[in-house]
Amino acid sequence: MSAALSRTLEFLLFPPGNLLAFLLLALLLYRWRGAMLAILVMGILQGAAFSLPVVAEKLMGGLGRQYPPVPNLWLQQPLPEAIVVLGAGRNPEAVEYEGRMSASVELERLNYAAFLHRKTGLPILVSGTDREAAFMLEVMQNTFQVPVRWQDSDSHTTWENAQFSDRILTRAGIRSAWVVTQAWHMPRAMQAFSNRQVQYFPASTTYGCCNFWRHEWMWWVPQATALSRSQTALHEWLGLLAYEWRH
Repeated sequence: MSAALSRTLEFLLFPPGNLLAFLLLALLLYRWRGAMLAILVMGILQGAAFSLPVVAEKLMGGLGRQYPPVPNLWLQQPLPEAIVVLGAGRNPEAVEYEGRMSASVELERLNYAAFLHRKTGLPILVSGTDREAAFMLEVMQNTFQVPVRWQDSDSHTTWENAQFSDRILTRAGIRSAWVVTQAWHMPRAMQAFSNRQVQYFPASTTYGCCNFWRHEWMWWVPQATALSRSQTALHEWLGLLAYEWRH
């Protein structure tokens, strides 16, 4: 399945895009007024529920708690032998950088990988699509002043990140590595990186909730930021189910 088709189906499955599906179903049931109204109300309520910060953070927290933060991770013994950074998209609209810049989520990963490299000196592998990996390499070298030893430019999914990174590291004689990605993405990433030739360990970043307005009652007020975080969490939970099925 192509990435475009997969994203389209996901848009129709999750709010707010799935409101179109609810509306279409309601139109098909227009002769049965009670059923039509029930479908419309259900669509609106689920959209509103996923827009609540309290719901978004419950969904995100269930992902982040699977691999909790490890203080002073770089002091663990024995250390792995490499660092793998997973791509998360580029920002083609960054005209101030001539369009050659990683997306914000990817920058968080690169920043933490650079931090771990400075603490340990471990070599870095960047993994993504061809342009994505090229931009990751540029950002690491030019912005963070950190060298990149290996580059995987063929990955379009987390599963391919694991497959191609493992191939590169195995050929280089590497036996263990950290995987750097967001805490909410780590459960799915570790599923993809499990049972490979190299042994992988989580190096999660971006713990904690979004900067919602810190009043208790605001956690029960629908917010666009919360809906976005719910979408991200739902994408990850669905991905976990898909990986379980794939195994």
